[in-house]
Amino acid sequence: MMSAASNHEKFLSHLDESESAVARAASWLERLGEKTWIPKTTKAKCHADWKSHADNGDLYLLRRIEVKHLSVDFTCENDWPYKPKFIVCAKHAWDRAEQKPWRFITFNQAMTHAAVIEGAANRPWFVETRTDSRYSGPEASQDFYFCPMRLVRWCVVR
Repeated sequence: MMSAASNHEKFLSHLDESESAVARAASWLERLGEKTWIPKTTKAKCHADWKSHADNGDLYLLRRIEVKHLSVDFTCENDWPYKPKFIVCAKHAWDRAEQKPWRFITFNQAMTHAAVIEGAANRPWFVETRTDSRYSGPEASQDFYFCPMRLVRWCVVR
């Protein structure tokens, strides 16, 4: 069984790995004429101090956007590997957010395609508990919001 400290180190590694997806989203949106801002990320030295470093978003236009980068390939709903639903975010992240995300952008592994979900379309979302296989221990299991596939917009990223 892995410790909270080990999971914290894994989380910090995943946070570092997410920087390229956030930069890609900013570049893409700027080419579409949007002005973007990427807030500074701070890191807790230990898991117990995470609340002092929890971010309130990855990328901003005039609205908050959450960005994910998956390790799977997809181009559209037809080849989405996790049918018949789409995970939006951790329930606690949405529920505690002062500024609710305007959009969620999820990139495929190659960052050539993205799935986009509007935050305002949250009424049909539903909650399911999942275990994140990247972590262990009690903190690996948490509630997530899912949305029906009809709410996902599939995009080619140029």
